[in-house]
Amino acid sequence: MGNCKSNSIYPENTIINWESSRKTSSYHWWPMYKEKEDDCFNNLYSKNTGLDKYDTLMGTKSIEYQKKNYCIKKDSMRIDKYWAGFCNNASILSSLYEYPKYSVSVQHNDNTIIFNPIDIEALMIIASNNAIKSNISLFFGLRNNKNKLKDLDEPSPSDLLYMLNILCKNNKPFIMDIDNSFPVWNYAFDSVRVYECYTCPLKHDPPKSGSLIYYNFKIFSNGYPVQGQNLWSYKHTEYNANNEIIKQTEKWISKIHPDFLWQKYPINKPWTGKSNLNPEIDTNIVYYIYKHSLIEQKKSKISKLVIY
Repeated sequence: MGNCKSNSIYPENTIINWESSRKTSSYHWWPMYKEKEDDCFNNLYSKNTGLDKYDTLMGTKSIEYQKKNYCIKKDSMRIDKYWAGFCNNASILSSLYEYPKYSVSVQHNDNTIIFNPIDIEALMIIASNNAIKSNISLFFGLRNNKNKLKDLDEPSPSDLLYMLNILCKNNKPFIMDIDNSFPVWNYAFDSVRVYECYTCPLKHDPPKSGSLIYYNFKIFSNGYPVQGQNLWSYKHTEYNANNEIIKQTEKWISKIHPDFLWQKYPINKPWTGKSNLNPEIDTNIVYYIYKHSLIEQKKSKISKLVIY
């Protein structure tokens, strides 16, 4: 089982063995930093993105709003400029919604524009907060971003195990910031394995006395396989002459470990209202474009949606 090793006296123990009922999908995090002009594969405010096509079709100004409110220019002094983006929204979609499959031909009045899957994804990023329940969510941990008092070893290994035990009682993927330092890198995960081991393959300096139990956290993502986590920690127990426990401590062996974990829930009905990220976008229109993108196409015929 993974990197765990066992001996004849202390066999390993599987503590959590969980997979969600659906697999995560890969959505782009759409950075705000403007590295080059009109980068339609990275910046939501660029020309030829889904927002730009939406404006052309609907006569709105979502590109203008997006650029004014979210663009980070090269000369910006923001310390988060290289990683600020929409990973929260991408993770929500990854955990709850299948990625758009096909292009959709959308007609409004006398105009018709074809939205490709990446165009639809861009619109879904903007609509994502309207696609989840506002009164049901889970959040575990302390967000290190802007929190100078936060202990970088938080959550502790035992706290992470407790959090995972709760999240893994649900059948949907959860979201996790994989970096306990200042940057926030959220990804959705759909599989968890936690093992109790009695040896560890990582180089470390274990206590010389007492007993050690190692914990190996394996957290996987179908949508973001490279971001899979293989974390190690240990619990150390000291005893007195009567073999009574006098002290227990725990420690992360892995230098980088999760910061916080959270989970959102889909509304399971058409999205409605103006996007709170960009009020130029009607999320109900985005919903129907997205739903049409999932319709299987026959003989390369593009699905057609008419908006009145």
